[in-house]
This record gives sequence, structure tokens and C-alpha cells, in this order.
Amino acid sequence: MISTQSLFGTGIISLLDEQKNQLVIETTPDVKAAIQICGTFNPDVVVDFRETSSPEDQVLLQELASRCHARVIHCTLEANQLTIYDQTRIKNATVEDLMSAVLK
Repeated sequence: MISTQSLFGTGIISLLDEQKNQLVIETTPDVKAAIQICGTFNPDVVVDFRETSSPEDQVLLQELASRCHARVIHCTLEANQLTIYDQTRIKNATVEDLMSAVLK
């Protein structure tokens, strides 16, 4: 899981922590760090929740998905949107949409 120190990120971590019996959570400061450790953890799902993202970030997230063979979910405050790197995009996403995508 890629995080920033923000209210948004803290809220997502809290939501995912409620699923501890189903999830093992590890955080990294950015996408590049997640790519570096993905071989160690072999995640099924990676959740990225930064407030904004650049085109470079989107390329790195796609690289992360292919290197880790993981489902990568990008949550953004921009339009309350989830982007799942099988190119699914959920606008006006709810907590239930996030949990469904993570646990799928």
C-alpha cells in the first residue's frame, strides 16, 4: 500500500485495518518504493491513495501492476474516483466500492 500522511490516507488505512483477518497491510512512501519491495511481499492487491497523481505516477502504477502481478487500485480525491489497473474506473466511489475492489 502506498501512502501519504494525510487525512485521506489515514481514513483508507482505518477502513482496511477493519479487515485485518483478510488482509496483511504494508505501507510505502511512494510507488517507486512499492515497486522495489513487491518481490518481497508478493501482494495480491496494492492500494495507492495520494490526493493527486501525475502522468508519471500512472505509468509507475502500471509498471507496479505488471511487475507484482497484483491488482493495483488508485484512489483519488479528484472526483472521488477509483482507478483499478485493469482499467476499471469507478466514479463517485463509495467505501463499499473500495472494499469490493480490494477483496475481489
